[in-house]
Amino acid sequence: MFTISRRISVLAGHLSRRRLWITASSTDPSLSAATTQCINTIRTTLSRTSTSNTCFVLVSQTYSAADIENISDTVTRQLDCRVCGTVVDHIISSSGSNVAGVSMLFHSPEPNESSVPFYVGDEHGRQRLREVAVGRWHNHVTDRFKQHTQWTHGPISATRASSHIQLPQELTSIADPSSVSLILFASDKETRQVLDILDSQFPRAAKLGIVGSQTPFLNGRDYTLLGPNIHTNGVVGVAFSTHTCVPRVAHTGLEAVSNVLRIERCKGNVVLELEQGDAAHLLIAALRKQRGTERVDSRLFARVTSAQGESRVFQVTGGNPAKGGIALDTLRDLSPGQNIQFMMQSASENRAISTSHNPRVCFGVSSDHGFTCPEVTTQMFGGATEGGFSYGMPQPHETQTDCGSVFTGSTECAVPGSSVTLDLD
Repeated sequence: MFTISRRISVLAGHLSRRRLWITASSTDPSLSAATTQCINTIRTTLSRTSTSNTCFVLVSQTYSAADIENISDTVTRQLDCRVCGTVVDHIISSSGSNVAGVSMLFHSPEPNESSVPFYVGDEHGRQRLREVAVGRWHNHVTDRFKQHTQWTHGPISATRASSHIQLPQELTSIADPSSVSLILFASDKETRQVLDILDSQFPRAAKLGIVGSQTPFLNGRDYTLLGPNIHTNGVVGVAFSTHTCVPRVAHTGLEAVSNVLRIERCKGNVVLELEQGDAAHLLIAALRKQRGTERVDSRLFARVTSAQGESRVFQVTGGNPAKGGIALDTLRDLSPGQNIQFMMQSASENRAISTSHNPRVCFGVSSDHGFTCPEVTTQMFGGATEGGFSYGMPQPHETQTDCGSVFTGSTECAVPGSSVTLDLD
């Protein structure tokens, strides 16, 4: 049960030469009061009006379903703006810790800038790829998508769905896709195909999204995605034309349980053979050695590193000692020659906190130890959920080749304790 003293934390934003971003948050236990406090802060800071104002809203699931249902209409009416957002486990305070409350990010563009809200759902051709088998190659489970999806074989026999998503008119009507520099969104866990088409259509844009909290026991919805209408699934977001933004990712609270090993053989998202033997038995041996410390942790992870030094961290979702394979939580493809190191959550999480006074977005993954954003500011906007986040780096060229690798395109992350941050100034 949520209990909290009447403590208010309202954070005002920053006026720059090119744009206005305002962050506001409140931990008031009344959602009506918290919303009013944030709106008043935004009104006080706002020095000009625009017909393209947008407000991204994160609200913790500690509030009642009825109050959450009304927050979009309240913010839209009182701030004369377009709203999108979602329900989260917690919002992130200016100290970086997770608390119950409301967090808002308001954007009022300059005359030469724009902000375009959008929604992508199943009606746009999105497939629910994470509902299929742990191994992502061609099999009788994935065959059920044949009537809707073309299947293509990658260089290591992995099978992926070729995206047939049709972007909504709001995004296709953007005259110059290269002018979009940031896409901020909230979603359910089925983001892969949407990320792929956003990468293709808006390669120069940074992508940053949070997976909302699942809310069936709160209001009967799978997810609660905020906008002009409340959606139970899909992706709601805003495409901004601002300055170039580059997300930063941190994976904290993990410790290695194996050496760094080269992948010799793999298929799709499954590691089959490493330089010292099959993947499953090497991991089992490493765990037996680690658990000699009398610590038990059932959640396992893997850091995969490319030859160029890029790295991604994924949860281990399954293994087969009989065949030697280990599956990772990704819909992208691994490749021979990449390095892998198995990890587990650390008993203690030591975080180096860096501070700033610039507006900052932070999305995180909730863990058993709670969540603390490693980069904080007095102007913080963000939240944390068990579902995690997605991120993509801006590309220097108009088009980019997507070979299906874990190192191309945007990335999904649900590793506990991980975070992605982005400075708006």
